[in-house]
Amino acid sequence: MKFPFKPHLSVLCMVMLIAILWSSCDPKEEPTPTPPPVVTQEDIAAIDSKITAFLTTYNIPGASLAISKNGKLVYKKAYGKADKEANVDMTPTHRFRVASVTKTFTGVAIMRLVQEGKLNLDDKVFGMGGILGTEYGTKAYSARVLNVTVKHLLQMTTGGFVLANDSDPIGANPAMNNAQYFTWLMDNAVLKHDPGTRHWYINTNYFIAARVIEKVSGKSFYQFMKDDFLTPLGINSAVMGRGNLADRHADEVKYYGQGGLQGREYGFPLERRDGDGGLVINSVDLLKFVLAIDGSPSRPDILNANTMTAFKSPSGPAPLSPNFANGVALWGQRIYFYGALPGTRSSYMTDPNGMAVALIFNGGLDYFNPAVYNPFATAHQNLLVELLTTNTNAYKDIDQF
Repeated sequence: MKFPFKPHLSVLCMVMLIAILWSSCDPKEEPTPTPPPVVTQEDIAAIDSKITAFLTTYNIPGASLAISKNGKLVYKKAYGKADKEANVDMTPTHRFRVASVTKTFTGVAIMRLVQEGKLNLDDKVFGMGGILGTEYGTKAYSARVLNVTVKHLLQMTTGGFVLANDSDPIGANPAMNNAQYFTWLMDNAVLKHDPGTRHWYINTNYFIAARVIEKVSGKSFYQFMKDDFLTPLGINSAVMGRGNLADRHADEVKYYGQGGLQGREYGFPLERRDGDGGLVINSVDLLKFVLAIDGSPSRPDILNANTMTAFKSPSGPAPLSPNFANGVALWGQRIYFYGALPGTRSSYMTDPNGMAVALIFNGGLDYFNPAVYNPFATAHQNLLVELLTTNTNAYKDIDQF
């Protein structure tokens, strides 16, 4: 009798071993690695306490802060209220009037035209062969006016463009449009000194500088900046301010003046002040702009080396100014600027240690009262220096730009 074939036990074991080995050689996808944890900003009490104490001391509703280290946005935070009546908390995206900080943007716009070969700082502004010719005014220009250059405008060394009582006429005749106002200005303002002989901070210089930009570029002052460097830098919050509360931009704070400035936050011709004080922007975008003109290798600059040197060149020793250049103030190796309008105090400052800060408030003290304003301005400056030079190792290595 024949019996069915039965494989030997050892053969079965061998077959099973081969199967196991074969299956272990099948290609399989590697497991997806766990992504590293996302590093995010954490509150820094040593920083926050300085800002909140300043707000409390000077009764300011809110502030927006941006701090960079070696070109990276390492801290951004908002404090207090953007609108007290509506109980709106301040956020880092809220926009502010930055007042005279606008002058740095105007100076850079001029320097960009210089860099492009379309303008020279020594070009005459008025008269035959001047950039603006005799387009504005109905009277013959004085010899002093005919000698005004672009550099004189930016360095505040024109000698005036003031009224007979030495007052700055930037807010005069608010119902006039820019062309009407410019003609009135040329007929009524005077230069009290020869151009290039002394520094005198007068806002009308930068009103005229904005008109120079428009004439040379063929665009509005704002449109030239937007096309030439704001949009390429990714600065999207910058707009030109409006004088009336009802015309406030989206995400724009409400402003709160004190003393003689209370009640004067709105209803003045801010639109005219495009070149000297009209910009509205958030603190992060302001800092992004500053890092594009600081001369540091941490982020690309929009001015080349030669143009940067000219930009940061002051007019000279007193009675000129060794600390005021072409739209930027100098403090050793620091660059900075401050701005003030009713209900606004703005600032930026850099430090050679690689730190930079932008800090804006929607309140401020009465700048027509030096007894209260000067200590406030000094405290503001001291606060910026502290932010730049203390707790510099407290920030995480992040970039929130």
